[in-house]
Order: sequence, then C-alpha cells, then structure tokens
Amino acid sequence: MERRALIIYCNNTASGRLNGPIADNKNIIDHLTSYLGGEWYDDEILSLQNPSSQKVSIAVKNFLNGADYTFTIFSGHGFINTDDNKTQYCEVANGDISIMRLVSNAPRQTILIDACRGFHSPSQQALVKGMSGVYEYFTGDPMSTRRIFDNAVLAAEKGITVLYAAYEDESAADSDRGGAYTYSFLKVCKNWEKSDREYNILTVKQAHNAGIMYMNKNFITKQQPTMNQEKRLRYFPIAVKFTPLYG
Repeated sequence: MERRALIIYCNNTASGRLNGPIADNKNIIDHLTSYLGGEWYDDEILSLQNPSSQKVSIAVKNFLNGADYTFTIFSGHGFINTDDNKTQYCEVANGDISIMRLVSNAPRQTILIDACRGFHSPSQQALVKGMSGVYEYFTGDPMSTRRIFDNAVLAAEKGITVLYAAYEDESAADSDRGGAYTYSFLKVCKNWEKSDREYNILTVKQAHNAGIMYMNKNFITKQQPTMNQEKRLRYFPIAVKFTPLYG
C-alpha cells in the first residue's frame, strides 16, 4: 500500500506568528515514524513551512498523487469563508486556500485542520484571527507495525475523513507544546498504547473523541473539535501496536 502524509504548518503568516505549528510538525512526524504511528518512512512524509498556495497545490498534485491513503494536516490560522458556502479556509504565505485544495486523488484520506473557524467574509473585511471493531492479531515481523497499519487502512471504506480543531465561529487554542487539539489528539495515542490491552488499532475517530476530553482537562479553551459526518463503519487508523495472540 502506498501512503503519503503532507504537513502544512504556518507559524508566520499575515495574521501573525504562532508557536504551535512548529511543535505540531515535530510531534506529528515523531508520531507517524514511531511504531505506534505505523512506522511511516521519511520519504512518505512532506512538511511545508509557511508555503505559498502554489507549493501546496504542487504537493497535493505531485507528492500525494497515486497514494492509496493520504493524511494531510494543516496547522495555522484559518476561518470559515461566508462568501464561499461556509467553506473552511487555511491561511498560507500568500493568501488563503480552501480545504478543497487539500483533497488528493487517493481513494482513502484523512484531513486534519488545526485552525480557527471564525466566520469571515473576505469581500467585506480583512482576516482577523480570532474502541474499534477493526483489529487483527499479527504474528509477523516483531519489529514492524507497517503491515498492521496498512491492513487497517485498506479495511476501512473509501472516503474522506475530516477533523477540525474547532467548531464554526470558534478560535483554536495555541501553545508552546503545539495546537491544543493536535497535541491532545497525539497525546491520547500514547496513553492508549500503554493502557489498552485488547485492541491493536486506534482509529482517528476514537483518538478524536478521547482527544477532546484530554484537551478540555488540560487546556483553557472553549473550542469544540468536530468531524465531518460519514456513514462509515470503519475509520482509518492513527495508532497501531502489537497485542498478544491470545489476549
């Protein structure tokens, strides 16, 4: 299975500097390349710091092209464009891009947006920042979790899962540790690795729900992370590990 991860982290754009995106980039890479994250290879991950909209489009068209599964992350400023059917927009180096520009041609995709979602009309004013049923016992290479991750991706229905760090008309908390949502999303993966003794796959939906609870306990924020609605039975994995063959 071909997989690709695109990380777009914008810590210095028109709306101001942010501390979180740089930490988000490191935290996400550390997670993906770990056993827990499914052992992504370095050449399967592309990070773009404060890119132009053109560089983003090239990365989506070329780097993500042909993959069976893509995981795209944006960390930075953003807003909901009321001039464009309330579509989420992300702020890059030379302007704003629609979330639709982040959709690849992969049959299976996850998109994570850690950005504010305040309502904004660009035509009127300038932007102001405001457990899974899918699991398997694996007895293959004890030093690799790639196969577990790949099989879990392929077992899930084709489609696009979108994660938002905040609900409409809300800001998203930033910190030196990273964006409150992304940090929490990855933190619960580590907690799950140590605490769960039954399943060896943690889905993006499970991490999303657990991450919200962690965020509410550990960050001062009113943001309400949300997911796009899907009529799917199986969600894509975000963390995998080995489990004993007989419990």
